This record gives sequence, C-alpha cells and structure tokens, in this order.
Amino acid sequence: MIHYRRTAWARSAFTLIELLVVIAIIGVLVGLLLPAVQKVREAAARAKCSNNLKQIGLALHNYEGANGRFPPGYVDGNMDPSSTPDNDVGPGWGWATYLLPFMEQTNVYQQINLSVTVGTGSNVQISQQVIPIYQCPSDPYQDTIPVYDSTFSKPVVILAHSNYVGCNGWEECFNNAGGNAQGGGSDGGKGGFGKAGDGLFYRNSRNRVADVTDGLSNTIVVGERSGNHSPSTWTGAYPGGRCPAWMAATPSTPYLPPPSPAYDNADFGEAFVLSHGNPTHVPCADLPIYDPDTFYSLHAGNGCNFLFGDGSVHFITSSVNGLVYQALCTIAGGESNTNWE
Repeated sequence: MIHYRRTAWARSAFTLIELLVVIAIIGVLVGLLLPAVQKVREAAARAKCSNNLKQIGLALHNYEGANGRFPPGYVDGNMDPSSTPDNDVGPGWGWATYLLPFMEQTNVYQQINLSVTVGTGSNVQISQQVIPIYQCPSDPYQDTIPVYDSTFSKPVVILAHSNYVGCNGWEECFNNAGGNAQGGGSDGGKGGFGKAGDGLFYRNSRNRVADVTDGLSNTIVVGERSGNHSPSTWTGAYPGGRCPAWMAATPSTPYLPPPSPAYDNADFGEAFVLSHGNPTHVPCADLPIYDPDTFYSLHAGNGCNFLFGDGSVHFITSSVNGLVYQALCTIAGGESNTNWE
C-alpha cells in the first residue's frame, strides 16, 4: 500500500473567518489612506489653481505694458458709468478674452469677432471653447453655461465655463457695473462710493498701474468662483443675460433651468465676469444673501485663491476681517492694509 504524506507546502485553503479578517484589515487600511489621498489631491488642485492665477497675473501685467492700461472688465456700448447693466447692449467681451494673446491662446483670440456679441453669430462656436488655464481643478461643475434672458423661456446663448472673475470693488456689481459705485442700500460696510468703491474691473474700464493708489500688493484684482455658487465664463457679459444664484436653492443645484429660486435672485450679464467683496460677502460665506456676484470656491479651508495686483496669490478665508477684505477689493479707497493675513 502506498502512503502519501502531506508536505509543508500543501496546506488547507483560507477559512471563512480568516477571509473576513483579511477583508476587514484591508477596509481599515483603505479607510485610513483615503483621507490622506484626498488631502494630497486637493493640495495639488489648490496649487494648480494658484498657478493659474499667477499666469493670469503675468498676462495682466504684460497686457498693461503693451497697451498702457489693464483690459476692460467688459466692453459694452452702454457708456454711462452710472447706468446699471440691465441697459447693456453688447458686445460684452470681457477681461479674460483680451488676455488670451498673453496666455498662449492667440489662436483662440484670432477666431473671435470682437464687434459681434458674445456667443452669437460667428462667435457661437468659439464662445464655447474650453480654456483649461481658466478652470480650477477642484471644481466639478465645468460644463458650458446656458444663459437665459429675463423671459426665462429658453436659453438665448451657450457660453464656456471659467472659475476666475475680476474684482469690481466692494459695492454689488449691479450698482457698480460702470465704475461709478452708487450704493445699493445696506450691502457692504462703511466707506464712500465713487472711486472709493471701485475695483480694477468694470464695464469699459481703462485702469492703469498708476490708478491703483492703494498699492498693487494691497489690491485684489481676480478671484475664484465655483460652479456650485453661480456660473461664470471667460468670454464676457451677454447683454440682457441673467446670472443665477445657485445657493438660493436648497440644496444648491447648478444648471437647474428656470423657474427656480436661483433665478429669482439672478443678476444681469456683468455677474458672469465680475464679483465684489465686503463684510456681508466674505469668501465662501454668501448664505443667506444669495448674491451670484461674489467669490466662492470648493477648496478645503473655506476660502478662495485671490490674485493681487503685484502678481502674488493669497488664500483668503471667510474668517477675514470684513472691512479689511472690503478695502482689499478697491483700487483707490485710501485704506491702509499692511496686516490683513
């Protein structure tokens, strides 16, 4: 009779208990590693966003050097600095459009007919062009933007998405679209109007470095806006278009068509390319006001990346002193902001 002896390498399979223990250990390890991986990814996304803004800052100064002034917030046939943007007539092309040749996007810029309104006629296709450097990698809401007019019946134009908007000053953009801040009631803190309420960008603005008398290092020129807060675009301000405030819906619902609470709180076309800041509207803390023309981001830390006039980028949180933040949003308010971080 032949006898077989079990060798050292021949062993029984895993028992069910052993398998469950292994699965549990793997689950614990994944649970421990996942937050770390997410933190690394967000850190990388925030760094990429910061670098985008630095490139925008470099382009702004190259534009100013070549043209003797910074680009306009947006260009419109409405030349009255005190007129509100519901009277805009187009074409509406914004500051980010005019920076394209200085952002290695000359080919895109050359396809634009600047005399034709944003998103219409020969500009339909190019107005939906994705420009990666104008998008923050932390924001998942990067689809094209359907723009409705005040009838809210159907989209009148489709525009490309962007995450970066120009700083209009501290007064709500509707009341400061033309760079002559009028004051809209209780919005913001104490301070004067007129030039003391203006930012670098507004309708048909022509500001120079010399006009930033508060100092380039003390002046916000561009900041972030995430798609969960309200839509923004690199193209410009479509005349008569309405910019919804997604935060007015609970929960917020980007791209929900009207009628909806977001459109009850909608601003006009200026809000697609401009934002403002003051004690009422510090970064990432717009509730329950629901203004679409404020700065917001999806970065960890409850704050946004901001480009300053000197080309530096700073992360400012909702805990910033509101009056200091308001002062940072103006170019000639006469404030001293030597200790704001």
